[in-house]
Amino acid sequence: MTDNTWTDHLSHWRTFLSEMLITLDDVGEQIKVERQLKTIERVSYAAVLNPKVLIEFINPTDGSLPQAEEYDYFLNLNDSQKNAIKIALGNNALSLIQGPPGTGKTQVIAEICLQLYRKNPDVRILVCSETHIAVNNLISRISEYDDSIRIVRIRDKEQNSSVDKFSPEEIISTYIEWLQINCISQDAIDIISENLSDHEDRSLEKALALSANIAGMTCNRINAYEFESSSEMFDVVIIDEVCKATLPEILAPLTIAQKAILVGDPKQLPPVFCSEEIDVIRSIEKCNLQNYLYIEDLFLKSKNVSVLDTQYRMTNQIGKLIGDLFYDGELKNGRNIEGENSTIWVDYTSSELWPRYEANRVEKPKIYNLDECRIITSILKELDDNAEILTSVAVIAPYRHQAATLQGLMQKEHFRCLNVNVDTIDGFQGKECDIVIFSLTRTVGSFRFLGDVRRLNVALSRARDKLYIVGDLSYAVNHRILKRIADYCVKINSDTHLGFLSRNQ
Repeated sequence: MTDNTWTDHLSHWRTFLSEMLITLDDVGEQIKVERQLKTIERVSYAAVLNPKVLIEFINPTDGSLPQAEEYDYFLNLNDSQKNAIKIALGNNALSLIQGPPGTGKTQVIAEICLQLYRKNPDVRILVCSETHIAVNNLISRISEYDDSIRIVRIRDKEQNSSVDKFSPEEIISTYIEWLQINCISQDAIDIISENLSDHEDRSLEKALALSANIAGMTCNRINAYEFESSSEMFDVVIIDEVCKATLPEILAPLTIAQKAILVGDPKQLPPVFCSEEIDVIRSIEKCNLQNYLYIEDLFLKSKNVSVLDTQYRMTNQIGKLIGDLFYDGELKNGRNIEGENSTIWVDYTSSELWPRYEANRVEKPKIYNLDECRIITSILKELDDNAEILTSVAVIAPYRHQAATLQGLMQKEHFRCLNVNVDTIDGFQGKECDIVIFSLTRTVGSFRFLGDVRRLNVALSRARDKLYIVGDLSYAVNHRILKRIADYCVKINSDTHLGFLSRNQ
């Protein structure tokens, strides 16, 4: 990236955030945007704790990968995972790990943290992500392996039983209980307890984060604190799901890192802008925030990139579909379960065109498909009748209104053995289920939104054992990538004729 490109891109973000600040009514959102603007300003003036991290982020060096020592690993890892860990722990300010679906990136992050802790019991590691779910998953996994590691999980208002014990509230409560047992002076206990009772005290949260070996929080939460000197720097910052984060969200942890490790997959979902944000972007002259995603460029240009190449989530049949469609056939199958008939296209003849286009409509049509809702309900009932054990099912739709319609239908159903979760594609990134039912929804109109290969990658790669794609084939074959998926379903099931199921309305 040239200096001008970087300067222009940062300027576009500053303008966008400033414009958004004017339009926001919610105080919490205003505070978040104000903090992001402050991060942009700090980076503009290179006011960061380790400039080497920022320099490598802006303009990756052309040097060869640094050599790292051999390790006695804590976890069972494949060669690509070991290689990623060696590069991440090498003598470089910034490294990147690409983790396609099911390739064990959480396992790799846990191993990196364990290695860092073994080398230095006083190490400070910040693990963060754009979402709370990703941070909770990381904290939960790391805590499984060594209970001597000091961990703090700084949250907002969300709860999660698996990480509750690492919250500041629980840590403080445990400490006060210890005081009650070990301190003789009740006055001292009362004074200390009173000083620690303010759970909204940002300075206390910051102190806990800096005293822990591993601190977990979202990227945006970092902006709630002032980290002002090298003594308040984290030795290593790990950003998970980095390709789904916006530039201000990525920059916040980079400003306080001695060393940074970015983990994500540029072939899965990018940041998603809401309609109001898109309107602001379009109002800014020559603004490229939607089209130019800097983190994707970094994965292409940086020399310190490693790729996890073996997936352990999907059957071989589903894994080959994902590997061929999205990863140039280079994604290996590590689960080694063939999974006969595990990819099925459910074709049907639609009763009408979806979405409905009503006369004199002013607003955009709500995109849903009642035919597919009925078919999916039928499939779920059949699966439930045949299930022998509790089975998790994800019903995924690309459009909010279709997901909402399906959710309403599911509330009326009672399944004996199925745990059914309905959401949009964006809501399922980072999750997995035994069975996925994907509702194509459209039978007419533009395929642009749904045709984003990154969005399709996420939708189709959530399934462990079986993938149903419900869609009108006469519509789908007009679009290159959907036709490839349909052809694959036929080809791999040609002997049993189960590539397609037909449902009549």
